[in-house]
Amino acid sequence: MKLFKKLFTATIIILIILSVAGIIYVLQFQEEKPEIKRPEKITKKTVARKIKKFKSLPSKPISLREVAIIIDDIGYDLNAAKALMKIDANLTFSVLPFQKYSREAAKMLHKAKKEILLHLPMEPVSYPQEKPGEGALFTDMNNEELLFQLKNDIYAVPYIVGVSNHMGSKFMNDEQKLSLVFKELKKRNMFFVDSRTSPDTKALSIAKKTGLNIAERKIFIDNNRNYNEIYDNLINVTKSNDDSPVIIIGHPYPETVRALKDAVEVMRAKGISIVPASRIIKEARNSQKKS
Repeated sequence: MKLFKKLFTATIIILIILSVAGIIYVLQFQEEKPEIKRPEKITKKTVARKIKKFKSLPSKPISLREVAIIIDDIGYDLNAAKALMKIDANLTFSVLPFQKYSREAAKMLHKAKKEILLHLPMEPVSYPQEKPGEGALFTDMNNEELLFQLKNDIYAVPYIVGVSNHMGSKFMNDEQKLSLVFKELKKRNMFFVDSRTSPDTKALSIAKKTGLNIAERKIFIDNNRNYNEIYDNLINVTKSNDDSPVIIIGHPYPETVRALKDAVEVMRAKGISIVPASRIIKEARNSQKKS
């Protein structure tokens, strides 16, 4: 009986040992279960963090063509100037002297940090059938009369940084008179934008002689007051293979305002940077120094 108890106890012990050994054996070869991570909870903070990380990634620089868009004939209608100011673009405004809203428009534009030019009336070939308006410079004026009128025109429009010609197809061909005007602008540290109302304009050659900074208009966008045509003229700037800076000129017509409003975002998307006219002048001056 004692022997039987000893055998039974030994058998139980052996079975326990074998069971433990089997469990250890199985655990040694069992595959580890992958750790399951809970998805990150989406909050405003996590979204902001991801956006910040994306913005910090290096990006390829985009080469933009610089274009100045000058709006002439500001001063007749204040509402037109207000409508143009609402367009999300760095437009340049050329203000006529002695018009009903000339000074008020200039002050309003300056407050909105827009660049302002004096739109200087000059004698056209078609005079007197076509009149340039109050404050005009004429080729039959003597030097004293010219300088007196020019200074009055400059004082009539505050905050100007430069000058462009209004009409002037005759005056812009008179080298002596133009030289006198350009010398005065040079003294005042101003620049000149030639609207090129005459194919025979002497502006560029006289500006070189007097040392005046100058640039020339490339395109009139609204010779025809047709929305589709004006819009196409703006978009066509993006299709040119020439990436040099360019000046284009328009007027405060309702069709032009609407076309500009619709075109500026498309122009930006296609690599156009709309800049003040002074920026184009600076580019022209730098290129002249290099050449």
